[in-house]
Amino acid sequence: MKPGHSTRGNARFGFVTALLVMMGGSSAGAASSSFGTEPMFPLQVGENRRYLVDSRGVPFFYQADTPWMLFLKLTEAEATEYMARRKAQGFNALQVQLTGFLGMTNRAGHWPFAGAPPVQDFARPNAEFFAHVDRVISEARRQGLLLAVAPLWSGCCGEGWAGTDREKRPAPLNANGAAKAGEWGRWLGRRYGGFDNVMWILGGDNDPHNARDEIRALGLGLKESAPRQLITYHAASSHSSTDVWPADEPWLDVSMVYTYFRGFDKAWNKNQPDVPEVSHAEYAKIPVRPFFLGESTYEGEHGDWGSALQARKQAWWCVLGGGFGHAYGSPNWNFPADWRAVLELPGAESLRHLRVLIPTQPWWRLVPDLHGVVVGEGGGKPAANDQVVAALAVDGSFSWIYTPGKRPLTVDLSKIVGNRVRASWYNPRTGETTRLDDITEKGKRAFHPPGEGDWVLLLEGLAP
Repeated sequence: MKPGHSTRGNARFGFVTALLVMMGGSSAGAASSSFGTEPMFPLQVGENRRYLVDSRGVPFFYQADTPWMLFLKLTEAEATEYMARRKAQGFNALQVQLTGFLGMTNRAGHWPFAGAPPVQDFARPNAEFFAHVDRVISEARRQGLLLAVAPLWSGCCGEGWAGTDREKRPAPLNANGAAKAGEWGRWLGRRYGGFDNVMWILGGDNDPHNARDEIRALGLGLKESAPRQLITYHAASSHSSTDVWPADEPWLDVSMVYTYFRGFDKAWNKNQPDVPEVSHAEYAKIPVRPFFLGESTYEGEHGDWGSALQARKQAWWCVLGGGFGHAYGSPNWNFPADWRAVLELPGAESLRHLRVLIPTQPWWRLVPDLHGVVVGEGGGKPAANDQVVAALAVDGSFSWIYTPGKRPLTVDLSKIVGNRVRASWYNPRTGETTRLDDITEKGKRAFHPPGEGDWVLLLEGLAP
């Protein structure tokens, strides 16, 4: 194949084709596709605590959508339709709120608990409300989707279940108290502990503050009655789970990072680091916890800032920054009338190409290039929402480098193990791959993207 030749769609050359074949044949009875092998739940933390694995020990790449109000705004039939479309686009997880914002009912008009707000008694869950939840979770399990469920959204601005409500009264989590919160956690674990496709998100757009005891009791209750289900925490923007909970917090299995970017002034917290910054900081923490980007800029919101490019940038930045996955967002967090059209936004569509690339290499072995040993000149300015981010396999066998725009990159190929280096440009917008000639001289070398837009440089070491 000559330099500059392109292959389109799901077709791949060399190592890509071979690895897809291996992935499809590695687990008897497990369905496979261009996105890799279907997971077998439940998930657990991997051996080195950098990623998650399924019940066979296969690393699980987390690519989530955030239809937060799925249980509240859609019928069962609509939820089934929504999940099927997202799965076809390459998403394998959904982040959802169990009880919505304070004062919300589901489509059938059912409250989560007995009594209308502000009275919500955790000891009296509404059977009709949770029967609908049961059916949607069952359908997600049938479709092979992970549901990351926030049982009681804390809320940033008085709309949530923790702290105080908009009238400055104690919100239900505080009003019910730690004992009832713990018992409700045990109730949730007993009811949903048999669903292997469920993990839990405590908090929700806020730090624990004066609901810390109640949130801790909820987490301990869940862990007691559903010990196999993983739990994370959704902190305030610019904070991670491990920023706001102690290192030895017994129920916290997974860390979530959450930020927008420097200069973004639409969040209630105006000091927003970039995704590479928070990812690298989280990766460096001891003790180690696997982490993912749980929330960032949503496509279709905040004008030009909510672009398809921004959705891709933050996904690639977290994955190459040491995370085991990311969450994509859109106006479908709250299901506007045109939610079916929103499903087809270009950023969501383009993220399928990240999922296609992931199983072609052992991505879980990537280590963030924190010291610039792979990328030299051309790396862009750190903390500028325009940064080149690279990762190198722990054994030096391959490297992936993401650039948000067309610019020459200088790469030190001596870091790639092997007598030759196979180099390719991967287009994250289309899935097109442009193969370059194999390289035998292992010093620093300049690479020029083949066109405008964002690109991924794929480097693989080859034996003779």
